[in-house]
Amino acid sequence: MERAFDKPNFAATMMAYVPYRDIQWAIQVILDNFPEAPCLPVLSRSMKHMLEGIPCLVFDREKRQVILDPSPEKEQELFEFYEKYEEQDLDYFATTPETAPGFYALLERLKEARLPELKWVAFQTAGPVLLADVIKQPDGNPSFHNETLRDMLTKASSMKSRWLEKKIKEELPGVEVIAGLPETTLVGFTSAGGSGTREEIVNCINGGFEGLNCVTWIHCCANIDWTLLIDSNVDVINFDAYQHSDKIALYHEEFQAFLERGGMLAWGIVPVTNELIAKENVQTLVERLEQGISLLVRNGVDEGLLVSSSWLMPSCDTVMMTPEQSDLAFNMTKEISDIMRGKYGFNC
Repeated sequence: MERAFDKPNFAATMMAYVPYRDIQWAIQVILDNFPEAPCLPVLSRSMKHMLEGIPCLVFDREKRQVILDPSPEKEQELFEFYEKYEEQDLDYFATTPETAPGFYALLERLKEARLPELKWVAFQTAGPVLLADVIKQPDGNPSFHNETLRDMLTKASSMKSRWLEKKIKEELPGVEVIAGLPETTLVGFTSAGGSGTREEIVNCINGGFEGLNCVTWIHCCANIDWTLLIDSNVDVINFDAYQHSDKIALYHEEFQAFLERGGMLAWGIVPVTNELIAKENVQTLVERLEQGISLLVRNGVDEGLLVSSSWLMPSCDTVMMTPEQSDLAFNMTKEISDIMRGKYGFNC
């Protein structure tokens, strides 16, 4: 993290997957709640927008699996992929309007009416560890465990991210881009029964961000060995603060060093299940957030540095919520952001 970015000061944002089916409604909800840092939405649970540009894919609809099959019959696809990678042909890895209509619709809306508050625009695609876990080898094992396939998918993740960054900067000059590469299956590699060496995981994560010139962001909603992300090149670590603030505090020394070198934390404080959010209100979540901050500060993390380096978010995507509950989660996130900014003088 040698680059210096503006501090968020409890700015509010979100993750991409949302439960809305009306694109214009989704856009309005996002801009109403996150005018400073909107995330370009994905209005389905499909992975297709992440997969464009990746060769040798086979879709097994019975098993509901995506398989990477580098058999001799698909050799030409693989050859073309590496040719485009060597040429740095970012357009080969473009995300199309057919697979990501929400991405294009919000981008167009932001172009038409440039909001005075707009400072960041976030996008989300698959992190390379996630991609290599979800996409299987023909024998059913994750592609991550095949060094060649893992390398190819890491390069694909990087090229896709670089195209998305380039597209946003072309359409919205002067806006800071946030590249979100979630690693939601990372716990499977770091648990007692997990596989993959520490070096392989960190190198894979770093490879996904290679070539980017923007804020880099990893979301992991499970409890993991957080030093894997702290030791990577990522700028923002986004965690489920509703459930795991106490676990984060165990790594207080490492997070202090992370913040000192320019790192940031994104507190996913608003729960994204219908059952949990029904039990909470803005004030209870503010108290929960303050408890999490206090745990780190009491263990030696610099309070001023921590709060200025903090983002606020729902704990994960809202795609599994009802649209009404997603609205509520976004409203609460914005309100908590306003309260925390007022408390620490960031509205002045």
